[in-house]
Amino acid sequence: MEETLLEAPLPEGPVHEAIEGETEEPSATEKLAMLAAATGDISNVIDADTLRDLGARVVEDYEQDRTDREDWEKIVKEALKAAAQEAKGETKNYPWPNASNISYPLLTVAALQFNARAYPAIVKGDEAVSIKIVGKDNGRPLMGEDGQPVMQQGPDGQPQPVFLVPPGGKASRASRVRDYLNTTIFYRMEDWEEDTDALLLQLPIVGSVFRKVWYDVARRKHCAAMVPALRVFAPKGAKSVDTTPRLTEEVPDQYPVDILAKMRSGFYRDVDLYGLYTDGASERVSSFDRDPRMLLEQYRLLDLDEDGVPEPYVVTVDHETREVLRVEPNFGPEGIEADETGAVLSISAGRYWVKYDFFPAFDGGFYGSGLGHLLKQMGSVVDTALNQMIDAGTAQVAGGGFIASGVRLTGNKRTGTIRFGPGEYKTVDATADQLRAGIYERTSPGASPVMFQVLDMILSAAKDISSVKDVITGEGSTNGQVGTTLALIEQGLQVFTAIYKRIYRSLKKEYTILFGNVGRYASEAIKQDYRDLLDDPAADFDADFNAEDMDIRPISDPAAVTKMQKMARAQFLMQFVSAPGVNPQAIMRRAWEAADVEDIDDLLVPMQPPQPNPKDVAQGEKLQAGAVLDMEKAQTEKAKREQLQLDTLASAFGAGQQIGLVA
Repeated sequence: MEETLLEAPLPEGPVHEAIEGETEEPSATEKLAMLAAATGDISNVIDADTLRDLGARVVEDYEQDRTDREDWEKIVKEALKAAAQEAKGETKNYPWPNASNISYPLLTVAALQFNARAYPAIVKGDEAVSIKIVGKDNGRPLMGEDGQPVMQQGPDGQPQPVFLVPPGGKASRASRVRDYLNTTIFYRMEDWEEDTDALLLQLPIVGSVFRKVWYDVARRKHCAAMVPALRVFAPKGAKSVDTTPRLTEEVPDQYPVDILAKMRSGFYRDVDLYGLYTDGASERVSSFDRDPRMLLEQYRLLDLDEDGVPEPYVVTVDHETREVLRVEPNFGPEGIEADETGAVLSISAGRYWVKYDFFPAFDGGFYGSGLGHLLKQMGSVVDTALNQMIDAGTAQVAGGGFIASGVRLTGNKRTGTIRFGPGEYKTVDATADQLRAGIYERTSPGASPVMFQVLDMILSAAKDISSVKDVITGEGSTNGQVGTTLALIEQGLQVFTAIYKRIYRSLKKEYTILFGNVGRYASEAIKQDYRDLLDDPAADFDADFNAEDMDIRPISDPAAVTKMQKMARAQFLMQFVSAPGVNPQAIMRRAWEAADVEDIDDLLVPMQPPQPNPKDVAQGEKLQAGAVLDMEKAQTEKAKREQLQLDTLASAFGAGQQIGLVA
């Protein structure tokens, strides 16, 4: 299929104004410039046949990507049901009808434990973003024409350099940006913290979760949304969200009232999805009782300017009818890289997506691996062993056996089965000797001890994989040494520490996208809001949000991820609170911080300087007095030597005059 631009009205913008009035077909370069400058939907400049083929291709690519990941998707759906402890739909009829069919909550416990540790470690109050300062923070002086710093007189009268960026300027700027981004995330973005909580609960089960970060131009606000991996599709062989040639998001449950409202506002093309147009009329019929639809939002490459280099676009298509609702360029003039002749080399796409991985895919695929994948076989073994033991116990308690044909247990000369309730006796037409001789009880040995050992081994291996240790979950012994407990915690968290690092890596990408969006979409009102919020005279929005010299990363420390670790370390330090040479107040402060005690400064009494030992004072005074006496004695001896030298010179001078040697 060839994508071509119609000679239709151009989108409003500077490019439209520059080439308006020209009657010739625009060149490929002009088309690319027009597309780069366009904002919003450009489907009005694409011909109907191209739109029809584009909608079909989007749906076909989506279906192909979904087929390629069927095995992964099947495991994920089963894992989500197991983690949610959903009742199994089928009835188990082996070894008898309605046999035991329970599921051990291994995956549920692992997911809850991970979420309980990761969520407070990553989201600490209303602070999640920190700014990393690149390079030193010694200031940047103003250089003169001679290559030397320009000097001026300082407050002390001494010359000092004139600074373009004063020392500590980077740290001040980092503090301002950090405060503004944290305010944006926690108080101005909808449901960011709630989505993070859900993300950290799904991540250990599924293995991959996505976050979409964008700026809503219509509402003039920054947005972020957690998108489950089951709703995001990439082609087989894709490596990352930044390099994949396409990425498709399912947008389910789109109701008619919402779709029609976006059509009326011009956000979507005005197409007939519900058969809303009557024959020969332009009026709509009632559509509010229609079923919701599923839309596909696909980030893909198209060559609409026909220069051989595809451009990135966001195409929204109705899955059922394959109608294209919206085509939006996903690049700008700054993303076009050209050579010296002006030939386009590459076009960078805008960044919206961040992928969080629990474990990287073991086969190198696009989707990560979670505990649902790693514990699938072990979970099946554990469930089978538990159900077999329960069935064995049921058979052992229920009993059963054989009745000889000559023994009549019921009236009218009929034999049959008698069932007993607790404390109940039955009257039968048989003697005691007949009952003893004619009834054989089938005994069941119960569950084998070996099965218990196998089950314990499998559960231990599963806990090793999921890192659900007793000492981490709070069930370990409290009688061990502090250092031993701390070492056990550190060892138990080794797997999770690596996972946290992957999460921090993804958070860094997410915060970088947000940082770029804040700077890119800032209006004068936003810049004024930045100054008013920080109440800092040095707050310069354009300088502070210059993305070329700032690197953003999460503030959390992967090596201290649990409160248990902090408490164990505080307990370790408390052993040295009375030791000589240490600061007891610093130790107490760390212990109370680990316990989340508020207003610590109100609890600490300012330390008085230590009183000297009287013996040490007396010894010092004695030594000082001796030193003074020694100094006075040395000065007296020096004065005597100098006087002797003067007397000797005077005698020599007088003798020289007498013999005529001195004039």
